[in-house]
Amino acid sequence: MSNKNLSLLFTGQGSQFAEMGIDFVNKYDWVKERYNKSSKILGYDLLQAQRDPNLLNLTQYSQPMIFVFSSIVIDLCRDYLHKNYSKITLAGHSLGEYCALYFAESLDFEEMLEVVKCRADSMSIVSDPNKYAMYAVLKKEDLNIDMKIFEDGVYLANLNSDRQVVICGFKENLNKFKEQNPIGKFIPLNVSAPFHSDLMKDSAKIFSEKIKNTLFKKISIDLISNHKLINYKYISENDYIKQLSLQIHSPVMWSETIKNILDDDINTFIEIGPKKTLINFLPKHFQGDKYLFSNMDDIKNV
Repeated sequence: MSNKNLSLLFTGQGSQFAEMGIDFVNKYDWVKERYNKSSKILGYDLLQAQRDPNLLNLTQYSQPMIFVFSSIVIDLCRDYLHKNYSKITLAGHSLGEYCALYFAESLDFEEMLEVVKCRADSMSIVSDPNKYAMYAVLKKEDLNIDMKIFEDGVYLANLNSDRQVVICGFKENLNKFKEQNPIGKFIPLNVSAPFHSDLMKDSAKIFSEKIKNTLFKKISIDLISNHKLINYKYISENDYIKQLSLQIHSPVMWSETIKNILDDDINTFIEIGPKKTLINFLPKHFQGDKYLFSNMDDIKNV
């Protein structure tokens, strides 16, 4: 696997499940300590919160859960990946962008968890499963969507692949939208807020204010942002907060991100996160290696 070009993809919210991380806790004392440290920073028992179905899918809980889990996988494999690949390009889907920045060592674990906590808390102010919803839409073959249909409280949140987009907004408006626009199969998502839409602008402002004193380190590795495919490697570390704030209320340009990465002669993709999600969005013509790192067996097999 050496001398190959690798892209690491970091999964976002919606991939969480109750028992994630338990196998690492049972195997490593440092992981047990990380969960203890995380619980002190967050103000609640993280592993216990994961087991509560009333908390598992709430924004303010699920984002820290996924970040802590992903950070463990990152720390288990980062050195190996740096030694065995000549070039690494990073990208994370929504919350995953923070995991990518952690892999690139822009902040240490405690600092990044504090930032993720601020993001989750800020985004949770519009978190209401009775008011908002998000749907993945499996588009009909060869359908070009007219962007003019996204209005009146319905927003295009993610462009995940040529076949899948994600929409969000007010539940009432979304129900009308589905009836009036039979563009494909609508699949409800396990989230409680209208992420990556104009409805998140107040959250983005609150987030920026909360983390304004955070000192990010300049990264030296390619990291493609969800917002306008900006590469963190080529912007000042002083602009990282602005970039992360814009990312909260801007559509996730995932399909374009993957196309951009593939243009850089990538041989291998590894997804890091609780469940396989992003690998499913890779184009069918990709002939390289694809792996998921979500447990010890995954890592050992590679």
